[in-house]
Amino acid sequence: MSAFAPSLTGLPPLVQPAQPVDTIRALLRREVASILKEAMPVLALVPPDKVYDHVMSDPILLEQAFRVLRSQPELFKDIITTPQRNMPQSDEESLWCGRTLAEAIALVVRACARRYFKQRLKTPKFRPLRQPSVGFWRSLGIALGVSEPARPLRRKPAIGAGDKLYAAMRDLLRYEWQVPLIPAYSTLSPQLVTSLGEKLLEFRDPLKVQLLSDYSTESALVDGKLPLLLSDAHRLMTAASDNINAEVLWNVCQKMRMAALFPGHDTAEMRKAVSLVAATSPAALKIMLPVLGDDIRKFTLYLFTVYGKFGPARYRQVLGAQCQSWVVEGMAKRVAKEPPLTGTHEEMKRTIESWLDSTLETVVTDEGQRTDMLGALDGVADKTTK
Repeated sequence: MSAFAPSLTGLPPLVQPAQPVDTIRALLRREVASILKEAMPVLALVPPDKVYDHVMSDPILLEQAFRVLRSQPELFKDIITTPQRNMPQSDEESLWCGRTLAEAIALVVRACARRYFKQRLKTPKFRPLRQPSVGFWRSLGIALGVSEPARPLRRKPAIGAGDKLYAAMRDLLRYEWQVPLIPAYSTLSPQLVTSLGEKLLEFRDPLKVQLLSDYSTESALVDGKLPLLLSDAHRLMTAASDNINAEVLWNVCQKMRMAALFPGHDTAEMRKAVSLVAATSPAALKIMLPVLGDDIRKFTLYLFTVYGKFGPARYRQVLGAQCQSWVVEGMAKRVAKEPPLTGTHEEMKRTIESWLDSTLETVVTDEGQRTDMLGALDGVADKTTK
């Protein structure tokens, strides 16, 4: 946190509590919960004594709570303070409780993840164990007090899947940006988490984290290989040229379930689309790679969304062998103006479609010029048809 409040002169430094963690937990349940209830409209109807549990059980609400902390730090000035009664200059500065804000955040993230994992990965219920049968004479002896009753069989407490995953992830749960990833983390296996270790922190996209749970992806990571869908767009290119490898592109489409994003595209239609997209001009690829090439999924989805919007003929005219670089440059400039694509594949596709709808406004602004441009595109000879 960068906010700073002047120290209250004349007041002695705050005394560090004997149990810092217990103090933090108590503050979260009372003072912090009270502040969040006032600052977050979604908590207006939640009883005050239920606010803490309500937020900590929902990663979405906890993410919103962190936004309140960062955007309105003055609300927490009486809680998040140094021994000298100043607000900390950074997350690493020691607070009056003896811990740093970064350590307190890690405590909260872990608590939320543990709750979510235990709820999402419930321990299966087992049938009661069948108790040993007792014969007549033994029963009579027990009744007369001359025999010991049989000890009931008890099943050893099972460690739930949620607890196992939390134990594997605990030391990796440190940052507030991980909160929206908690649902995706719940799909991972403890073995993969242990195998990845610190490398898991390199994946900040929920979709990429979900991809890690795929068996083939997990196997590749365990073997030290980079899975296809976690690569950048250069993985699409052939080794000997700057063209797209059609087989690699088809493999990416299959793994992304691309056909589901384009209703009406059966296997034959998808093969046709892959063939046409693979023939994208190297000049067009050179323009688009700098703005989308860091993620093979986003790059592939963009090209197929362009194909879906333009249709086969216009796609060839704009991005094919006779590349209309001025149009492609306009498309690239439109992408560069926006933040990186996020969300599900469906959400990213809708975003790309909105970019394409406004690409003409990026390239030309005059309505007459726009009509002329479309006419010129339609007039470009299609070299693949006779």
